[in-house]
Amino acid sequence: MSLYDTLTDFDGSVYRNIVSLRSTEHLFDDLVPDAAGQNAAIAADMRMKPGTPGVIDRGFEYSQAIAYPFASDKTVASRYGDGSLRVWYGALEEDTSIAETCWHSLQQLRAIEGIDRPVVRYRAMYRVRARGLFLELRGKQHEHPELLDEDYAATQGIAKHAAGQGLQGLLYPAARWPDGSCLAAFRAEPLSDPQLIYYLTYRIDAVADTVTIERKPGVVDRVLRAAQMRRNR
Repeated sequence: MSLYDTLTDFDGSVYRNIVSLRSTEHLFDDLVPDAAGQNAAIAADMRMKPGTPGVIDRGFEYSQAIAYPFASDKTVASRYGDGSLRVWYGALEEDTSIAETCWHSLQQLRAIEGIDRPVVRYRAMYRVRARGLFLELRGKQHEHPELLDEDYAATQGIAKHAAGQGLQGLLYPAARWPDGSCLAAFRAEPLSDPQLIYYLTYRIDAVADTVTIERKPGVVDRVLRAAQMRRNR
């Protein structure tokens, strides 16, 4: 099975989970006393936010959820980016997005010496529309285990070849969640309509190798262990 023999005309939602400078406190907790009312107020507030018809009107959500990887001064090497190719990453499932970012949060914390207690990080989950022609790599990991490898040399080469052929990006199997899928975009044009859907709190424990995830502050949604985020080949 060739890595380059299948293209997918994709049109769907992709989840982008990024570091947030805002805490996860309720915006309406001083106005509405109960949780149901607070959630209804937040949903109404999100419905009132404008779309993204043009560059001038795109605003904060577009710059945070879509534009940043393409506008930043420095590109960090990643699974499909070698430091010269700019790559935007999203997941096709919310659980996949959470697992992928929890894994990388643990890796980043392990790299810092002397951390012996959990570290709190705040994040924001966006839903973004992706529409375009993408190289299809999903389902090819059994014949091409390098798609899930910890060494990114092979996947970076795949991305450079695909980008050189003018493709907008690729769809690939997630390395950190069973049956999960991700999307990598090489430019911003296929991405639109970013919507902030909720905030997250990660309590990252590099000693226990766990990330405790909260959607509502102080209420544990789940705990992910590093062993859960190693996908079976």
